[in-house]
Amino acid sequence: MKQIILAATLVAFSLFAFAGGNDADKKLLTDLQSAMKASTSVKWSNTEDYTKGTFAFNSQTVSAFYDPGTNALIGFSIHLTGASFPQDAVNAIQKKYSDWKITDAIYFVDHNADGNYFAQIEKGGNKLALKITASGKVTFYSRMPY
Repeated sequence: MKQIILAATLVAFSLFAFAGGNDADKKLLTDLQSAMKASTSVKWSNTEDYTKGTFAFNSQTVSAFYDPGTNALIGFSIHLTGASFPQDAVNAIQKKYSDWKITDAIYFVDHNADGNYFAQIEKGGNKLALKITASGKVTFYSRMPY
């Protein structure tokens, strides 16, 4: 899970130059920011690349990522389990990677309210991170250590 969150965080860094986001992602971003401010149980950790605050939101684990130098919000990742990972995303992955197993998934919404799904898949001794857009486009993001 940590690996896929790191991969998604790196995507967020690459998205800083783009503005946008649909209405649902804008509302989600606002709701997550409010929930985090109201939470009394945020768990903080730091790396060289980001500061992370983890908390619960609607019975799901959410992590907020901040730039350690500027303290600017990078984005939020929502860990997805079972039915919370949309079937359309699962179908899109299975169409392109039919003999791979989905082992983990998150939804990442960046500071501009641009949201995408990310999934980790495995086959044999290989692990990949994939990005799945709202339109169902599946793209290779990175190879993950096994």
